[in-house]
Amino acid sequence: MAEWSYFVQQQLSGGACAAETSHQPLVGSYGNLDAEYRALADGPALVDRSYRGLLEITGADRASWLHNLTTNEVKNLLPGQGNYAFACNAQGRILFDVNIVVRADSIWVDLDRAYLDFARAHFDKYIIIEDVVVGDRSDDFVRLGLVGERAKAILAELGVEQAESMPRLGTAEITWEDCSIPVMRHDFCGLFGVELFVPSARAVELWRALGDSSGHKCAVPAGYDVVQIHRIEAGLPWPLREITDEYLPAETKQFDRAVSFTKGCYLGQEVIERMRTRGVEARQLVSLQVEGDMIPPGGAVLIADDDRPVGQVTSACRSLATGGVIAMGYVKTASAAIETSLRVGWEDRSAGAVVMRLPLTSGSTN
Repeated sequence: MAEWSYFVQQQLSGGACAAETSHQPLVGSYGNLDAEYRALADGPALVDRSYRGLLEITGADRASWLHNLTTNEVKNLLPGQGNYAFACNAQGRILFDVNIVVRADSIWVDLDRAYLDFARAHFDKYIIIEDVVVGDRSDDFVRLGLVGERAKAILAELGVEQAESMPRLGTAEITWEDCSIPVMRHDFCGLFGVELFVPSARAVELWRALGDSSGHKCAVPAGYDVVQIHRIEAGLPWPLREITDEYLPAETKQFDRAVSFTKGCYLGQEVIERMRTRGVEARQLVSLQVEGDMIPPGGAVLIADDDRPVGQVTSACRSLATGGVIAMGYVKTASAAIETSLRVGWEDRSAGAVVMRLPLTSGSTN
């Protein structure tokens, strides 16, 4: 990762704008937000995803062990298959979210780098007598995203000829200049996309090759800021924003893709199953159209017509699809109906807001 970090620093020194993230140096924008936004929508767009981490689970008991610690199916996944899941505590609260990818001799657990140390400690705590080893392979790869409809032509050129038909979180393998690169279908911002797990020593070289303006399928670099805009427009929750230990899986609107109700027992299962059968959540994740031009910060209070606080904003941006300010946040279920009027308050400011249907734009939800 050292060479990649230096490369990102060079981009920032050369005029790119830094993203507001504390994990590591990351480009927020390359200088033309509108062009980057269109590139993500249409493709091919090239995205630095090196803020993602990777744990590798090995050992004969890896599948049954991980099956008991996450909310989705693991034991019945075959090599090349994957799914999205939560790791929860015994009280059913989300600790972190993961993409589970089954390999021939291991299971990859893809997660935000901010959770790496915590997740590894959490998993290690539950290794008792099982034949399981948890390793950190985050720095072995740099993750590059290829996004947008026109990215399929680049993928075909790289050897993934039917990229669109790949199952969500399914994997394939390509060879680029004698370098073996796993490819995962991951529509991480609500648009068609894949992630390339590029060996760290070759990442800068491949980035430059994919973005070579002399090529007929040149990919346009797109920064973290437009990824956030697209995923908020698509209503996708994000680690450390909508996915935190403050919330329960049922409140995130991710039950269908993150939780199996036929897999049997797992950590937190009793609480999660009870919420499903009763069909009652204290809060719900909603999308909001916010009046005016001011973008409310995370934590801004959502207030009902009778001046009661009913929730908080978790993410917000100026939408390039609607032209206005939009937000995501959690509100009490009684205030979560579409077209409910609320007010957003922060510091000495306030703005009207209306609950809107998720997602605001069409696209994938994985």
